Amino acid sequence: MNIETLYPAAFNGTPESLNAFLRTLLIRGTYDTILKKITGYKGMYLYQQSKECWTVKFDNFAGIFGILFVAFHEDIGTFHLYYFPSPNESMLDKFSLAEAIMTQEETYLEKVREFALHPALFRQFHIATLRLHVSVQNQSLWLFYETHIRERVYAKEGVLDPRSEEKVYLIEPEGLDKDLPSFRLLLPLMNFLNTAITRMSLCTPSYFKLFKASQASVAYDTLGHFSDVKDGASAKILIALGYGEGDFVALTERALMGHHAEVVHEAMSLNCFLQKAPWYDISDDIKQLSTHAFAQHKPKFIVVTGFLGSGKTNFLQNYIEYETEKNRFVGIIQNEIGKTGLDGKLLDYSYSLVELDEGCVCCSLAGQLRMGVNTLMQTITPDTIILETTGVANPFNLLSELHELEDIVDFEAIVTVVDGVNALYLYDEFRVFRDQIRAADVILLNKIDQMSESQIDSVKAMLEQNNRCAKIVTTIQCDIHPNLLHNSIIASTSQIASLISEEEKNQATKSTHVQDGISSIKIPLVSFLNREKFRVYLGKLPKNIFRVKGIVTFEEDDNQYVVQYVNGVFELIEQQSEQCTETFLVYIGKNLEKNFVQNPCSM
Repeated sequence: MNIETLYPAAFNGTPESLNAFLRTLLIRGTYDTILKKITGYKGMYLYQQSKECWTVKFDNFAGIFGILFVAFHEDIGTFHLYYFPSPNESMLDKFSLAEAIMTQEETYLEKVREFALHPALFRQFHIATLRLHVSVQNQSLWLFYETHIRERVYAKEGVLDPRSEEKVYLIEPEGLDKDLPSFRLLLPLMNFLNTAITRMSLCTPSYFKLFKASQASVAYDTLGHFSDVKDGASAKILIALGYGEGDFVALTERALMGHHAEVVHEAMSLNCFLQKAPWYDISDDIKQLSTHAFAQHKPKFIVVTGFLGSGKTNFLQNYIEYETEKNRFVGIIQNEIGKTGLDGKLLDYSYSLVELDEGCVCCSLAGQLRMGVNTLMQTITPDTIILETTGVANPFNLLSELHELEDIVDFEAIVTVVDGVNALYLYDEFRVFRDQIRAADVILLNKIDQMSESQIDSVKAMLEQNNRCAKIVTTIQCDIHPNLLHNSIIASTSQIASLISEEEKNQATKSTHVQDGISSIKIPLVSFLNREKFRVYLGKLPKNIFRVKGIVTFEEDDNQYVVQYVNGVFELIEQQSEQCTETFLVYIGKNLEKNFVQNPCSM
């Protein structure tokens, strides 16, 4: 590595030169069109009058990032990294009440540009720390990032609303005042700085170590006293990177002092994910990326999962309709637990559909997902491909195969649809349901029109407890505009929730629906049904049957009907005559035995 390629001036190891080194990277990145496209970097503003600080913007983030040099010790410079949210962005509710109030001040955005002059700003909004060491003698560079997975602050006695004469809490006692996904916010800055170094020096990191360390959360009382709270959500992530041939082990050991950190194993997917970042690549795409390379179209790839009857088909129908209005093509890959697919027949856009109906894609179809993507792309050129997994699929079992699709698709996120009405029951009953929550990057809490406010709060609390990073969006009939969905899926942070969650799982025990005792039975229907008797039949199904779907015909009726049954609630949807097909019912439940599932034709 040649330090002069990054910093042409004479570097003397002083605090001023370290500060200037990082400033140079930010300024040079502003004029590098390719680097900006790779990282989403939109440029920086330099405030240099009485105390220097930098503010930075990235695509897909409404707020502003800040960088401030704060200390120098034994040739290592320390920088604090910040995120100042926009006064109107959804991320604001993750910050503390005091921080949220600051953002509503009339001069807030003006102060952000010169935040080093305002202690109330630079003492708040902190997301990470960066330590930097540059050696001209060894021609080496070392960076060390330190952040929380989530920074959490609790209000012991709660916070009362001063505007109310009654005892009304803005924050309930023992409630969360702050729940900031700091690691997620660090990623765009880290991705830019590391990619800039790789691109400008034409050197990839020669040293990379990822650590996790336990870290207590904080609680405060009305007297301003602070205490520690045990909370696994606030664990720290520590990332060390070295370029060149420096003594990176010694530097990292110094940075880790007092942390009681453990190395994240190289085989763990969070480690693998970071090593697939653009700063680990000096191929032609990084060295001399052209506009032609950007023109090569790879469709976005979204995995949609969710337990049986959660509303995934509604999500697909709504998503396709919105995208079709914009003349964008959506490809669907569907999978069922049994050998007969149905939901694809309910979509109006069958030209974009590939069905994998010979088993669960997260179990017996391992290895066939790439074949499904290739089959789809032979007939159309989709803008987005959505994989709808069976309702009892475990997304964790898909992660390795998803990584193998990176050359043909851009994997965006795992979206989990949750049936809010039955969520707490399903959580207690099925490990697969719990894993679907843990694996999500975005959670759609569906059916809120059938829930009370207290039920919604209880389910949200359960979801947040089991997935600290996912964005939770409430929906009715899974009606969410694609733009809102994509705003929730920040491209530079996709997979973070699922990967962090996976690190905490025992890699040897990834549950499947088989372990939960879930199976399916298909019964062909060879005759017409009596409509009223069939309604009574569905209303009396045992509780261990929680999903029935199929196509039936009734006496004295020429049309066929789609049956949709979920946990005691059912509907019959009339089909057009040209959609006629075989008649059957598929039962999905726990501990099913074919002999005990009554054929409705025998009634």
